[in-house]
Amino acid sequence: MKRLFLAILILWAVNLYAQFETTDVGARPTALGGAFTSLSDNSLAIFYNPAGLGQVKYREFSAFYSPAPFGLTDLSTASLSYSEPLSFGTIGAAIKTYGFELYKENNIIFSYGNSYKKKIYYGANLNLYNLHIQNYENATAFGIDIGTMAYIAKFLQWGFFGKNITGTKIGESKEKIAQVYRTGLTFQPENNIRITGEIEKDIKYPISVRSGLEYNVIDFLDLRFGVGSQPTIFSAGIGINYNLFSLDYAITKSEDLGFTHLGTISVNFGGIKGKKESRERLNKSFD
Repeated sequence: MKRLFLAILILWAVNLYAQFETTDVGARPTALGGAFTSLSDNSLAIFYNPAGLGQVKYREFSAFYSPAPFGLTDLSTASLSYSEPLSFGTIGAAIKTYGFELYKENNIIFSYGNSYKKKIYYGANLNLYNLHIQNYENATAFGIDIGTMAYIAKFLQWGFFGKNITGTKIGESKEKIAQVYRTGLTFQPENNIRITGEIEKDIKYPISVRSGLEYNVIDFLDLRFGVGSQPTIFSAGIGINYNLFSLDYAITKSEDLGFTHLGTISVNFGGIKGKKESRERLNKSFD
């Protein structure tokens, strides 16, 4: 019976999430409904828009873990990300894993982001994809992502992300790795309020629309809410900031699959000061 269940689970995973389909990474972006393309102001920009790395002023490490998406531990997802600002731009690296011992996807990413006059940002990812299915040979492939971002006004910024623009395929069956395009806006009426919205188009699926709200209540506390379509999701989360450390938690409700809990721990060497600078960056760029 266990063998039958695992076989069904693998088939379900392959049909829904195989070949590195796009899934949200990090509690903060997830709490915002996944609408993070035009915001991407920390090391998680590697997954959402590498152009956002050009906004990062301080070294950061982040660790993310979703132990049992929709109650299934065999579909666990985890990631580590790192960003390092240098004189010629910001470099980043990340690793993401999805699955369990019978079916595992590993994605290693090397990133770069920079800006032109602190108003136009650009970046790219080099991906190494590795797919392991028990009793089959491992498969490896390489792909490229690109991103751009622009500060349009004191209260508005725009972002675009193209995942796997090379149309990379993997394995003997030449299955195409997910090719996804996103674009969106971040509206910031006040330094402590951000409203994000975007559309996403995976070339294999219908257009998805996402939106989120982030409210910085006080220096060490953020509240977040989000909603998305295709599939329909509702999300919420909280961020607690202390000195160099941030702890983010998110919960999402899928109309079809139920609830998922996830968390992220980050270390940002700018501390609370760095977070304030991040919130004020959009306005200051037009001063």
